[in-house]
Amino acid sequence: MTQIIDIKVKDQFSHIYEAKALLRNIPETSLAAGLALFHKIEHIIVEGEVILPSIELLFESRESDSIFRVLE
Repeated sequence: MTQIIDIKVKDQFSHIYEAKALLRNIPETSLAAGLALFHKIEHIIVEGEVILPSIELLFESRESDSIFRVLE
């Protein structure tokens, strides 16, 4: 079952945004329980834009110059 949760993200200018995150459908195992939130995120939605994860735990916008990091 996919799940959408409310999260906060911060851009490279330290602005904090309300966002949504679609979580991957990961079977409940001891391994899944130990995963950080970032590893469970399929994509985030910031101001209506769907942003896929990139390298180094960041989400880079294609519509703006913003690079977001999930705040846990």
